[in-house]
Amino acid sequence: MNFSLDTKNSTKGFSLIEVLVSLSIFTIVVTVSVGTLLVLIDANTKSQSQQNVMTNVTFALDSMVRDIRTGSDYYCDDADSNPNPDSDDVKDCAAGDTFFAFNEGGNSLTAGKGSSRIAYRLSEIDGVGAIERRLGTGSWSRVTAPLVDITDLRFTLTGSARLSVASDVVAPTLTIYITGQSGGAGDLGADFVIQTTVAQLLLDI
Repeated sequence: MNFSLDTKNSTKGFSLIEVLVSLSIFTIVVTVSVGTLLVLIDANTKSQSQQNVMTNVTFALDSMVRDIRTGSDYYCDDADSNPNPDSDDVKDCAAGDTFFAFNEGGNSLTAGKGSSRIAYRLSEIDGVGAIERRLGTGSWSRVTAPLVDITDLRFTLTGSARLSVASDVVAPTLTIYITGQSGGAGDLGADFVIQTTVAQLLLDI
């Protein structure tokens, strides 16, 4: 028996069509994978931005609440009307306003500041909304980070006038409402809303 080998047909490769189909499938897989990776990176960046913002705003809010709770002579007004931070008047704002002042319960913050008055207001610095604080007769200083854009700050105060009535034991109640956006361009910015209520705590000492 004689066997003959056709060396021309013994080795086969991929045809042009098969190569093109393979490259197309590979391109689709890579495109989908890269798109998914970009979405994950964007979500992670947005999450970190939101976390940093919430940490900063929560810290500022906790500091405000701690001082306000032990304070007295609550006064609420519209920041645009340029209210006097040094006034010891009391005033409700049931509809909500952007300025709030009170007398500090002790002197840990206002010692040497010329007054025991602490005031907060909504302001705009370099086109970014911010919460500002004034200690005593000093100057206004920012308490929220530049990457945090505070779009609204509302103080809703009821019961402040009751302080002048000795027989009235109902404490003034203040609700603080903050809305804003974290830093970042386009979709990287994240909106947030924080609200808390503070009741005056008069220390019996």
